[in-house]
Amino acid sequence: MSTTSIPLIDIGTFASADERERARVVAEVRTALEEVGFLIIGGHGVEQSLIDRVSDASLAFFDRPDSEKMRFCPEKAGSRGYNAMRGRTVGIAQNSTYLKSLQESYAVGQPDVPDDAWFFTEAAGHRFAKNIWPDGPSDFEPAMSEYYNAMARVYRDIMRLFAVALDLPETYFDSAVDKHGSLLRLTHYPSLDSEPLPGEYRSGAHTDGGALTILHIDDTPDALQVKLRSGEWINVNRIPGTFVINIGDMMMRWTNDKWISNWHRVVNPPFVNGRSKARLSLVYFCSTNYDTVVECLPNCSGPGNPVRYPPIVSGQYAAERFNLRYGIEEPIARQG
Repeated sequence: MSTTSIPLIDIGTFASADERERARVVAEVRTALEEVGFLIIGGHGVEQSLIDRVSDASLAFFDRPDSEKMRFCPEKAGSRGYNAMRGRTVGIAQNSTYLKSLQESYAVGQPDVPDDAWFFTEAAGHRFAKNIWPDGPSDFEPAMSEYYNAMARVYRDIMRLFAVALDLPETYFDSAVDKHGSLLRLTHYPSLDSEPLPGEYRSGAHTDGGALTILHIDDTPDALQVKLRSGEWINVNRIPGTFVINIGDMMMRWTNDKWISNWHRVVNPPFVNGRSKARLSLVYFCSTNYDTVVECLPNCSGPGNPVRYPPIVSGQYAAERFNLRYGIEEPIARQG
């Protein structure tokens, strides 16, 4: 295992009036995304007390009997609500041999969708479906709603930081993410009492499909692993008060591979006295507006650096990835 680490950057100073301090943060982010594709951020402004509330409410729900949790499943697999153990296959878009993932999850979308027809078209799909709220614990809905909105604010801040790191106007991406349908997925990896089968993983090696991902991980050591450009895998462990950030395929396409959407995975834990340890991750998958056309940014190609990807419509691409992950066979509503 490589000794290389993921860069830790305090993004709070990006809002500083000191131009030298802003420039330092921008340069650190630019280097991290050009060389690694992952970074760990501090200075994000999210209170630890809120993170603790979300974690506690998540674990309290996942501790309920399966028969109770199943009452909060969506009609369409993978949509809002509870998704049972082995309900999806993370990484199947990259490796068709993976078996169902050793995880259960709860998906939360935008808590308050505006009364605007734009959000309710067929193309918007499951992104703006109503949330399914369990009848307990009592703090589940308020904690998740507050956390979702906090993540949406962090997402906006990061996209503005990314724009400057790409030598674009700070608000360049605002119109592409002002009606995003991002998803908060509370991902629980239960303790196991039998060894996984070959091809069974907590999360198989994969890249994320959206613009970026904001991840909070617990103290379980050596679980999340990231693949460096050299091909080496490194462990990413929790640093208190931080989030792990990685860019997704959308941002990679926008930057024409200047920034790479890194492969990552969650490995199976060791067995101690016949059992493995459980794990919880709070994952906020940041998407663009579903009708955003993602194509090479104006300053990311040139002589000797041709455009590598054709333009794609964000929602169409996301729906295809979603259906593959959940084994859904249905036509995709084409846009444009």
